[in-house]
Amino acid sequence: MNKSLLTCTALLVLSFNEAFSQTNLLLNDSLIGFDEKTLIDEAPYKGITTEEMSFYIAAHRRDFIKQKYHLKIANAPEFDYSQLSKTSAAACVNEDFEEGSLTSPVPGTINIVSTNAINGWTAWGATNSSGGTNGNCTNPYTFGAPNPIQLIAPGPGGLIDGLIGSGYKIHSVFGNNLNTAATAQNGFNCYGDWFAKINSQVNGSSVNRLTKTINVTPANVYFNFAVLVVMEGSHGCCDGGSVSIIFRDCLGNLLATAQQYSIAGTPSCATSSSITILTSTVSPTWKYSTWSNSSIDLTPWMGQCVVAQFTAYDCTYTGHAGYAYVDAQCAPVVVNGVNTIINHAIYKLYPNPNAGNFSIEIGKEVVNGEFELRNMLGQLVNRQNVKQGNNFIKTENLPKGIY
Repeated sequence: MNKSLLTCTALLVLSFNEAFSQTNLLLNDSLIGFDEKTLIDEAPYKGITTEEMSFYIAAHRRDFIKQKYHLKIANAPEFDYSQLSKTSAAACVNEDFEEGSLTSPVPGTINIVSTNAINGWTAWGATNSSGGTNGNCTNPYTFGAPNPIQLIAPGPGGLIDGLIGSGYKIHSVFGNNLNTAATAQNGFNCYGDWFAKINSQVNGSSVNRLTKTINVTPANVYFNFAVLVVMEGSHGCCDGGSVSIIFRDCLGNLLATAQQYSIAGTPSCATSSSITILTSTVSPTWKYSTWSNSSIDLTPWMGQCVVAQFTAYDCTYTGHAGYAYVDAQCAPVVVNGVNTIINHAIYKLYPNPNAGNFSIEIGKEVVNGEFELRNMLGQLVNRQNVKQGNNFIKTENLPKGIY
């Protein structure tokens, strides 16, 4: 019995050590059958750099040994989505990151160094250096403090990303005040000052994630989000620089009818049809997109808790980077006279709450538009015509209350 136990222990130690070492390989060791020469010959066609080669070989050796001996390596703890449900987020607090102006001037940058540094969001950081050939798709990361995640308010001139260039300047998409320059550039109304940057252009092995927990109510049944990705084209779909956008319930299950996005710098990898990947003119090995504005209808999860998850990954061999810019907005459901559900994202009402006078800004052309204001009993207290653009609503003579 003791002899069998010692033999088994020696095998496990050998498997672990040989996965990371190229020396002292005996003729009858655990790597018999491992075709390292072919792997090295194929490396240039997979975008493996000289600096990445040791990580690349080690990852494939580890996979070979695990398959050969049917080993199951202890995984890192799974991401605990149940903890996110404890966050009170029914009002979709600070989903547009505009609270950054409460602590920092514009223009400005806020470096996020702790998980709860962004009100209404949770920021996470991890490493994927041991992820191997499939790490960015399946690796159960051990998350800790973010590094790097930033909140950025570039000011009226916009942010010039060094890998996109000055031809496309990055502005906030969601917020309070209309940004005419950003609106003209993107072809849809853009507002506010602040947005988030997840990960960076510095290659390594970092993974960074922002999560937003939403307790779905009629007040936030639409989750509108914008994403801009920048990735160094490399490797395959699961080991290169990439960005993912995933929606789950608070038990960790994927939302069945919600689109999930996986965006990689490799042209053969699948991506959303709404996100067009372009080649950088600054550095042709890099890919990027302009702001892509999307919306998810959370009506099927009314009364439940869901999590929006934005993740940016470096490649698993440390030689290529991936990062993203993110902005978001929650919006209520509106039912008109023919029971048509309308996304609030096409208009903005501000200020809210107010003392009776406010404005409604409508971003799309409307025909015979009409505004109605009702009290909590459903009684009509104000009606007036509205059109595309800014419409001033004057109701200061109404009694105080909720309308």
